[in-house]
Parts: sequence; C-alpha cells; structure tokens
Amino acid sequence: MPTLFTEKTTTGRLDFEFSDNWQVCKYDDQAFYAKIKNKGIKAVDFVALSQSGILLVEVKYVTATDDNSRLRFSAQDDAVNEIKNQLTPEQLVKIRLVSARPYLVDEVCKKVTDTVLGLFAAYRKQGGDGLAFTSPLFTSGDTPILVVLFLERNTALNQPEHFKPLASHLKLEIEKRLSYLGNITVGVVNTLTLPAGLGIAAQANG
Repeated sequence: MPTLFTEKTTTGRLDFEFSDNWQVCKYDDQAFYAKIKNKGIKAVDFVALSQSGILLVEVKYVTATDDNSRLRFSAQDDAVNEIKNQLTPEQLVKIRLVSARPYLVDEVCKKVTDTVLGLFAAYRKQGGDGLAFTSPLFTSGDTPILVVLFLERNTALNQPEHFKPLASHLKLEIEKRLSYLGNITVGVVNTLTLPAGLGIAAQANG
C-alpha cells in the first residue's frame, strides 16, 4: 500500500504519496531526531529506501517572488554587494557582511549533511527508534544517495519554462557542494516536473 504524508508550511500544504517501492519515514518527526535536534542538527523532511538506494527529500513551498522570498536563489545578494561597494578595502577586511536571506543551496546542503550524520548516529544506536532500515547507507559500500529538493512555487513560477532554469542552477550547486558524499544524484522538482518513474506523487493544496 502506498505511504501518504502531508507537509504543512506557512504558504500551503503538500500531500505526498510514496509507492510501495519505498520504505519511507518523515525523518524530522522521528523520536531519534527529537533527541538530537537541540544540538543544532538539522533534518530533511523525508528519508526513504528502495532497491535503487537512499532517498533524502527536502520540501520547500515558496510562493513569494525571487526578490521577496525569505530565501534567496542566488549565491550573491545584491543588497549585500551594494553595501560592500561603499566600503574601503580596509573596512572590508574588518567587517563581515552576512545576508539576512539564507541561500537555499546552503540550507539544503546543511540539512542533507546533518541528516546523514543523524542517521549514522541512529545506526550506532542500533537502529535509533525505527530507523534501522537506513543501515545500508553505512553497511553496503557505495550505496547510491538521491537528494531531491521539492521546490513548489506560485502558479506562474511553477511552470516548467520558469522553473527548469532555476532547478538546473540549484541542482548543479547542490551536487557540487555534496560531491564529497560520493555516488550522489540530485534532483530539483515540483508538482509539474516530478518524474513519474520516481514512484512519488505530490499535490499542492495551498
């Protein structure tokens, strides 16, 4: 029987259905993660296992435009660069400017890295409250890791002609950051571009 999950955000609700090919849990709801999250360790939304490997899914539902979003989709922040251009070289050495809008790639990579660390801690704790199914990540050599950023936008920005160029940029940046994990594939999708062969269905109810 397919496994159903609902992911609620401030901008709407996403309903996910994982086919029988996946053994899946909502990782950030797991009892083991509750024990470690106060240590500054972040989590992706879903962890799943199939014969193809381990799947880590991070869900974002961002209906705001690129300029108005809490997150930014480019490594560069124009507002920060504008201030930097007004500073002298001496001031730039002494002052560190940080954008108040996190770069989405940074956030996703932090969550993936912390999730792998959390799963390893669960494995060391003999399964960690029901997470034993993820042990192939640590016991089967070069187990493939598939990282999926599920990025739902507003109706216009969700359309493939707008979404795919952004998805391609984010995919390359995430792959570059996480290449040290080895045998990793990254996908950036939404409800309109989710591959049918993945065995996951999603519907927005925002």
